[in-house]
Amino acid sequence: MVPCRACQRCLTGRYQSCPNRSIAHGVTGVDVEPSLYGGFAEHLYLTPNAVLHKIDASIPAEIAVMFNPLGAGVRWAAHLGGIGLGDTVLVLGAGQRGIASVIAARAAGAGTIITTGLAADEHKLALAREFGADHTLVVDGDDAVDTVERVREITDGEMADVVLELTPMAAAPVTDALLAARHGGTVVLAGLKGNREIPLRTDLVINRALTVRGAFGVDATAYAEAIALIESGRHPLEKLHTHTFGLADTALAIETLAGEVPGESAVHASVHPTS
Repeated sequence: MVPCRACQRCLTGRYQSCPNRSIAHGVTGVDVEPSLYGGFAEHLYLTPNAVLHKIDASIPAEIAVMFNPLGAGVRWAAHLGGIGLGDTVLVLGAGQRGIASVIAARAAGAGTIITTGLAADEHKLALAREFGADHTLVVDGDDAVDTVERVREITDGEMADVVLELTPMAAAPVTDALLAARHGGTVVLAGLKGNREIPLRTDLVINRALTVRGAFGVDATAYAEAIALIESGRHPLEKLHTHTFGLADTALAIETLAGEVPGESAVHASVHPTS
């Protein structure tokens, strides 16, 4: 998102809330001059108001671009979730940002991290364990477990201090998030549901004194901290990267990442204009 940098929200650091933003890199159509707003090209137009962050040039491009999912993990887990030392964290969803949230939660000092995923996500759950998840739960198929009851067992009834709901389109995990949080806990909602109305048991929020926060975008502070994580070299992020494509294979890259290519289990893919 490109902010105006002049309104009250921008001047107080809340760029993603700028009411005057008119374009967004990767989203604005080619009918808006000069058209080069996407990343799938040899050249990219950066507007004067674009927010830029420096990153060590020695870091491979496919790792450097992980600032985006890692930034989401930092903002959702550490900033919005407020994870503290020893906290129990439940991450619903094992995609790029779910794994990034595990990394961020571990960096913030979480004591126990629990991650959920589908049976088809076993390769992602394995990565989540490698990056710090203490428990991974399969929530569909023959080996499906009840997320809330399993969290109750793991925590001896204390439940989770922070719950991150990151699943796309699914409605049930929202209720699971509210039920799995402890009294006075925090639930961060970041999984978009396609503008559908999702049933919400408001009594759970009230009677459990929950803090429910919506995660819109990632701010400059979170991106800067994510870049610092990348540059530290403390995490084997190369294990997250599974596929590299040339510019001519951009469509195949998107299909592979979406799980639409038989036999391919992608977690993170990159397109290199010069490949």
